[in-house]
Amino acid sequence: MRGPRALWQAWVRRSRTKSPWIVHFDCGGCNGCDIEILDTLMPRFSAERFGVINVGDPRQGDILLVTGPANLRNAAVLRSVYDQMAEPKVVVAVGSCAAH
Repeated sequence: MRGPRALWQAWVRRSRTKSPWIVHFDCGGCNGCDIEILDTLMPRFSAERFGVINVGDPRQGDILLVTGPANLRNAAVLRSVYDQMAEPKVVVAVGSCAAH
């Protein structure tokens, strides 16, 4: 059995083989977090130069980026988007509304 350090190094090696593609899902709210996320993709910060791409199709995404308060009204749609993503997948909650 490999130790934690070997597993970590294998994970880092695998993560460097492909740039992350993001599926952005806005649950509502004030859109303050959305503006900041989209600002990172603009030329000023340009996360796209590192290979981070905002895709519209969940089947192509690696990371589900959730902003705004997830509630019962949008839970079914959010779950549907999550289920359409290929394995391995990661969910990141951005902002205090999504994190709490």
